[in-house]
Amino acid sequence: MNTGLNLARFFLAFNVVIFHLWNAAAPGAGPVAVLGFFFTSGFLITQIVQEVYVTRARSWAFVLNRLLRIYPQYLLAMGLGLLSIYFYPDVAYHINSYMRLPHDTGEWLAQISIFGLYNSDVRVLPATWTLGTELYFYLLLGLWTARSKKASLALCLISLPVGALCALKVLPFEFYGSPVGNGFVFSLGSVAYFYRNAVRIHPFVFLLSCVAYLCHVYVIPALEQADVDKANLAGSVLPFALILLYLFQHDIRQPWVVRVSGALGKMAYPMFLLHWAVCVVISAWLFHGLASFDMPGRWEGAEYFLAMFLAVLFCSLLFYLLVDQPVEHYRRIVRGQGTVAVGVVTGDELLAPDTTPR
Repeated sequence: MNTGLNLARFFLAFNVVIFHLWNAAAPGAGPVAVLGFFFTSGFLITQIVQEVYVTRARSWAFVLNRLLRIYPQYLLAMGLGLLSIYFYPDVAYHINSYMRLPHDTGEWLAQISIFGLYNSDVRVLPATWTLGTELYFYLLLGLWTARSKKASLALCLISLPVGALCALKVLPFEFYGSPVGNGFVFSLGSVAYFYRNAVRIHPFVFLLSCVAYLCHVYVIPALEQADVDKANLAGSVLPFALILLYLFQHDIRQPWVVRVSGALGKMAYPMFLLHWAVCVVISAWLFHGLASFDMPGRWEGAEYFLAMFLAVLFCSLLFYLLVDQPVEHYRRIVRGQGTVAVGVVTGDELLAPDTTPR
């Protein structure tokens, strides 16, 4: 995968973690990061469909590869989450009231399948409800619209007004996080892939986009003291799109940067999965079961977050080394390994020669 995109994924995961585990320092950062993940997924799913799973006969391989990418780490993380809730139920409930043991078949199926988490009152891994939304669009884009520029444009033209109607509460669907309300973000990412080289993003535009995006992530939510502002969420998509396109057009090739960014990009997913479960355990061990909102001041909040974040990084590194890398062997087999018409399969997805400056 592109070096800059790996760093962007790590940055998005960091914002989800700090939003949850030190909300006073970054209110609103998590939801903005989630839309960034949605856009990135739309872009990358379209890329791998166009450049790896070219024919419809390869659809089964696409689905199997996505299952191997998502579920081995998810199921192991869910097992760790169940253990944290089992051993520290009061701490888990205090830190996040969704963290409870499932009691019936429906609740268990929701945890295992991921798809049912959006409307569930029990979430062993609370943040993963947004992953269910991603899975819908993995299937929609991967099996249908990403195979055609016209289909991708049609999905975009449909989902944009639908998203606006959800934001205005004309339609009975949530704007933030729901497949209906945020479908336009995935479709914009998909369309961006098809037009990735149509407009060259210059460094000055990239810098302005970075400043604008950081304002959407940190400044506006802090001024409003609001976690979810629909206008801010929607507005964040444009600067993020420009940032992603710039990173895609200006790939970094220094070997050590590629290696480090590759590891950080791979750690983004387990960071997203694990941070609540890790927080429960570390809080029980070091902070008497307290949550971040119990911290009396910023220094105490910073100490709390630093301990949590270091533990999350350590656990995410273990997942990368012990789970992701072994599974990657089987994903390579599914992908067919080696070269395809316009790119070379490497690492997590692929590195496409025609998308980088010469």
